[in-house]
Amino acid sequence: MRNILVLFFLFACALLSYTDREILSLLVDFIKLDLNISNYQFALLIGTFFGVIYAVMGLPVGWLVDRLPRKPFLIGAIGLWSAGTMVCGLAMQFPLMLMGRMLVAAGEAALAPVALSLIGDIFPRHQQGRALGFYFSGIVAGGGVSIIVGGWLLGPAGLYLLAPLMPHLAPWRRIFMFLAMVGTFMCILALFVVHEPRRVHYVSGSPDGSPDASGRRQSRMVLLVTCLAVSTVSVIDNAVGAWAPYVMLHAFSVSAAHIGKILGGSLIVGGLTGVTIGGILSDRLMKGRGQDAFYAPIIMLLLVLVVLCLGGAAYNYMLALCMIMGIVALAGMCSTLGLNLILHLGTSRRRGFVASFSFFLNVLVGAGLGPLLVPLALDMPLQITPITALSSVAAGAALVASGLFIAARCLSRNLSPA
Repeated sequence: MRNILVLFFLFACALLSYTDREILSLLVDFIKLDLNISNYQFALLIGTFFGVIYAVMGLPVGWLVDRLPRKPFLIGAIGLWSAGTMVCGLAMQFPLMLMGRMLVAAGEAALAPVALSLIGDIFPRHQQGRALGFYFSGIVAGGGVSIIVGGWLLGPAGLYLLAPLMPHLAPWRRIFMFLAMVGTFMCILALFVVHEPRRVHYVSGSPDGSPDASGRRQSRMVLLVTCLAVSTVSVIDNAVGAWAPYVMLHAFSVSAAHIGKILGGSLIVGGLTGVTIGGILSDRLMKGRGQDAFYAPIIMLLLVLVVLCLGGAAYNYMLALCMIMGIVALAGMCSTLGLNLILHLGTSRRRGFVASFSFFLNVLVGAGLGPLLVPLALDMPLQITPITALSSVAAGAALVASGLFIAARCLSRNLSPA
């Protein structure tokens, strides 16, 4: 029961961290007007700069997580990204907003390796797929929750709930302050909920069971290419999380509060569906045929995603919502299957580092390129619409990711015994 409580707390941490990260996507126009920044500056703010800081911090933290107690890392991570969220809410100039985002990135860099290391030690291997799927659901749903919470607090609820406490702050700034207060509460709660489990190590070797150096090198290459493939899938998540509200606002002329309710709910439903199915499927594949069986389902799901994106420009309001929900669900399935595969390809003694390396690539590639590719597509001479730009980026990333998964599968076959 205590392990389930820890899993729920880690899910809540993932939900809060991604809400803090993605809330900017709903506040694009407010922040641009208040701070007088361009689309490219905003893209750096929400994606590229965030990804660089996350990447720099993630690997050393992952190395330390494998060697030191994880509870202090978790508490420190929540406190750091909450402090960064508060700085974002108080920032009056672009450089200070960048500083706040740097703190958010540094704090969130520690969460994934700590969470995946804890889950690997408190659940048996045949249950880790569902446990990781539940944790990932917090990550995927965070984007939707940020839109719902933001839309709710931009409406009458914000006036009654936050305005009396912060009368001199603009509504968008109050949202950041509210999230920072929630993070402070989570820091205190972690002291009582989280415990430090005994580290569990599984015996693992190269995929063919051979201990020779050549086999180990090739198995590392399989792991690296698989990590690159999963990071390319994260381009889709980050592009949708950063620009889906903007696309719907400008394509269908609806209010931010309305989009906060409708699109936020769609992202949550799609995300939860994807990672839940992905977690269940992971456990079944691992129990049945092992890690080699993961590649074919992932490639098929990515090709379905490409087909879904083909009609983006022709979709009406409801079909566009369904397309976005479907993209998030399919990307969530692929990410969950891929991340479970990565953890099984690695070694349990370096679980924290493998997780941090995977998330390092996810943020460096996904958060670095996802939000940036959409405005680049919009500025191309073809003069495409926002919804076409978003669907094109999602389809292109899915094609590249499927190619990388095919390459990893071929490398894995070369390691199999004749």
